[in-house]
Amino acid sequence: MRALNVAFVVQGEGRGHMTQALALASFLRDAGHEVVEVLVGRSPHRPIPGYFVDGIHAPVRPFEAPVQVAGPGGQGLSLSRTVADAMRRSPAFFRSMVSIAERTADADVVVNFLDFLGGLSRRIFPTDVPALAVAHNFVFLHPDLHDAPGPASVRRAVMAYARATATGSERKVALSFGELPPRPDLGLEVAPPLLRPGLDSLATTQGDYLLAYALNPGYADTLAVWQDGRVDVPVHCYVEGGEEALTNDPPEGFNAHELGDRAFLRHLAGCRAYVGSAGFESLCEAHFLGKPALAVPTEGQFEQVLNAWDAERCGAARSGSYEDLDAFWRDPEPPTAERTADFRGWVARAPELFIDTVERTAATESPRLEES
Repeated sequence: MRALNVAFVVQGEGRGHMTQALALASFLRDAGHEVVEVLVGRSPHRPIPGYFVDGIHAPVRPFEAPVQVAGPGGQGLSLSRTVADAMRRSPAFFRSMVSIAERTADADVVVNFLDFLGGLSRRIFPTDVPALAVAHNFVFLHPDLHDAPGPASVRRAVMAYARATATGSERKVALSFGELPPRPDLGLEVAPPLLRPGLDSLATTQGDYLLAYALNPGYADTLAVWQDGRVDVPVHCYVEGGEEALTNDPPEGFNAHELGDRAFLRHLAGCRAYVGSAGFESLCEAHFLGKPALAVPTEGQFEQVLNAWDAERCGAARSGSYEDLDAFWRDPEPPTAERTADFRGWVARAPELFIDTVERTAATESPRLEES
């Protein structure tokens, strides 16, 4: 196939979707294709990290997008604040969709990493440019995961949002901890996680410290309070803003770090155990490196409850809360060598599977614009 010009539309909330974009961009370049546009939903509460801008090797163009807003304690999602923020900034969202349509018009194929406006723009501005939608969230559309937890009404709402991001896409690609049969009747394909390049070259050791990732600064404060009573437990915590994000001076042994991809992975490779929000990518990275992980869903984000359940179901992590840290630290059980090897084998198939999927999507003559 000739070299393709590929455009990315990336949800800017959290860091997992950016990690996926970095990985897929590397696969595409190795296959002779080019990422020509990277459009990222901008959060007024979180800057686009420098490691993403430097590592994607393509023009990065932010656009105004709906975001999740933390509550007063800086921990879980506040629905009222999220709605108020979206209403205040909503006039800019239409301009964002116009920009997405214009910037992707000359691409051969568009990849949408769970961005709502990226899907909606294809409904409002029909296009002949084919697209595929990529996210772990789509795995919960698979019938094999019908027994996932939570109220049915909440699950339907979460899945309705995921489907909306795939509006106008030829196929939905569900990132999964393990293999599942494809469901072409649902427009659903299953693929391995998209993990950061270089992960397989890291040498793992078992250090004496706990590694943590705090999505919101209030969780970093919670971790600092926990560590303050356990001075024999060093903690390395990655949080937006680093030490400045903490409400109080950190106790001795608590090290707050600004977000950084390489430094985080080095700490992950050398930690005794990992705790963090139930984001798919960080749990996959810990599992890939054979590290015990405690997945703590961010309050108010039901999709993270699903992620934690799925990770525990697949043996990738223990689902819990920060109240479980003592028990987890006393006995952080790593995945078995066999399970880790199986997972690494699954991840190794990602480049081939994704290049095939992107090329098949680009060969589609016209997109299907019915409800996804």
